[in-house]
Amino acid sequence: MKKRICGLGLGLMLVGLSYAQSPVDDARSKGLKWLVQTQKGDGSFAGLKGLEVQATAASIEAMQAGGMAASANHARALSWLANAPGDSLDSRAWQAFALKQAGRDVQVIATDIRNQRSTRTFVGTTLFSGVTSWGPLPGYMPSFPDTMMGFGALRSAGDSDTSAITELLISTLCFVLPAQQTVAPWAGSFPYALPSSNQPATTARGSLLATTIVLHELKKQSQANRFPSATACSPTRTSPGDINTAMAGAKTWLLAQANADGGFAERHPTTAALESSSPVPTAMALRALSLFAAEGDAPSIAAVNSARTWLVAQQNSDGSWRGDPFVTARVLAVFPVASGTQLADNDNDGLPNVVEAQLGTQQGVADGQGVLAGNAGAQPGVTATSFSASGTLGQPFAYALTARGGSAPFTFVRVAGSLPQGISLASNGQLTGTPVKEGVFAFDYQVTNASGAKALVIGRIDIASASAGGGSNVNDSDAPLPAWALLLLGGALLGVMRRRRA
Repeated sequence: MKKRICGLGLGLMLVGLSYAQSPVDDARSKGLKWLVQTQKGDGSFAGLKGLEVQATAASIEAMQAGGMAASANHARALSWLANAPGDSLDSRAWQAFALKQAGRDVQVIATDIRNQRSTRTFVGTTLFSGVTSWGPLPGYMPSFPDTMMGFGALRSAGDSDTSAITELLISTLCFVLPAQQTVAPWAGSFPYALPSSNQPATTARGSLLATTIVLHELKKQSQANRFPSATACSPTRTSPGDINTAMAGAKTWLLAQANADGGFAERHPTTAALESSSPVPTAMALRALSLFAAEGDAPSIAAVNSARTWLVAQQNSDGSWRGDPFVTARVLAVFPVASGTQLADNDNDGLPNVVEAQLGTQQGVADGQGVLAGNAGAQPGVTATSFSASGTLGQPFAYALTARGGSAPFTFVRVAGSLPQGISLASNGQLTGTPVKEGVFAFDYQVTNASGAKALVIGRIDIASASAGGGSNVNDSDAPLPAWALLLLGGALLGVMRRRRA
């Protein structure tokens, strides 16, 4: 009798939310629940108009940190992000960061970013012909955060040849470091961009968001040993000494942008008064300071802990931050990586038990697909499928996948999702077999061309019963181009852009 009671108790513990959770762990599980519930049928996340790529990239980072890398939600988001054409440098860089973190090939994206760089940059009235920089879009005035994010995307892709390192070093010493502010209360910070004609002087004052991006990337590049000992521009600026000094100054300034409540904020560009704490500036400050905290820097550790406490207190009752996917995911992405019991997944459906407890789904039954919008994300006219085909239950099915970019031979492999039972995918792209179960099946497959370029795309197959009038019917009308072809398309203007360089 005692054994039966103990067994029953253990079973109840496995079903309920019985895992000890810290405030941060509890906030993470609630936030992931909200992201799962707000994911669109095509796998993306949309907040403010124009931030779909950034929101989806941040959500992928959040799901990976929260133990959802094996979930269907994560697979759908990756498929969408891998095919998103992107427009601004900012969106392309975040796209590269998230895909690389998920283990995907980002060389095509990095090459595209590299080709959009400018190698002629004005610093004051001096034109430097060897300084690499990026603006919001090709042809626009360079900015410091865009420039560092461009170099970050190349770092993520493993671009480490001599020319790439030289460009990084010269740009850092000749373009970025000279812009660091020296007058209080901005001393140590970085502005968004250099001042130019017809722009107010306040545009060149320090920015918290710009400083966090520059500081984060300088630290990551330094950790990757991509700042060799060298002198550039003048004998007064050398690597790595002046770069380390610049990082120390930026870190000191950033720490001073924390309010008494622990949250971070921008300073008013005119009055210099510290504004009210806000989730995104706080998350971005955490992103940079966490690199120093991991090395044992005491001020950074204290600031990170206080900021996390403030962020937890700002969470809405529904699990979101400000009711926005981008804000919510950006916050979750800077929380500590889930570990221990927070990763337990009894039914192996990719959703940790703590997230399922928030969703109200069954922890002992693999029902993760049930929380996806639109039947595993395969909504006709919504999902950005590579192809759509239909077949009939019990009747032979055959379809050949095709590639639209690069040179043959092409290799095809399924990487996520499910094919109809009874149908298999060969490496040459042939889908063959006899389906034994009806339904809508969405899956991701990777195409590799002869040069090694890869594209991740979504396929969808509908299997209907014979009485429903099913049959082989391929529909490519909504098929997008693979990633390497999408990169040939021009980007649209995003928001209010800075005026074109003369």
